[in-house]
Amino acid sequence: MWLITKMKLLQILVFLLFGGGIHCQASIHRHTFAWGENAQNPWTDGPEYITQCPIQPGSKFSQKIILSSEEGTLWWHAHSDWTRATVHGAIIVYPKNGTKYPFPKPNVEVPIILGEWWKSDVNAVRDEGLATGADPNISDSFLINGQPGDLH
Repeated sequence: MWLITKMKLLQILVFLLFGGGIHCQASIHRHTFAWGENAQNPWTDGPEYITQCPIQPGSKFSQKIILSSEEGTLWWHAHSDWTRATVHGAIIVYPKNGTKYPFPKPNVEVPIILGEWWKSDVNAVRDEGLATGADPNISDSFLINGQPGDLH
């Protein structure tokens, strides 16, 4: 599962995570987010049992993030067990209204999100690697914008 969200600088982003329908716990880890005004919530970013207790199946979690200085493309992913291999996305932050780009404005945008396709349950792959001591298997295919391509 992947998602692209488009925002403007100084807008408020709210992450909503619902544990219903999933069979494992989950947390969300953000990359390239400035901590400035979000520093009051460092314990809600990611690695389970380190900076955040995972959201349990059937429960809900929300987090408000102020996009105070970020511009460009940010990304996030789940961060519990190997759910990070399948749940991820991008947040595109545009300059605030009335502000120009620091470079020529693009004529077109084509967001590209890379991912993996697994025929096996990703947590089972991890467990097998831990049990045998071997490296875990690699994914069955790489994805570009959720698609494996014509050859798969």
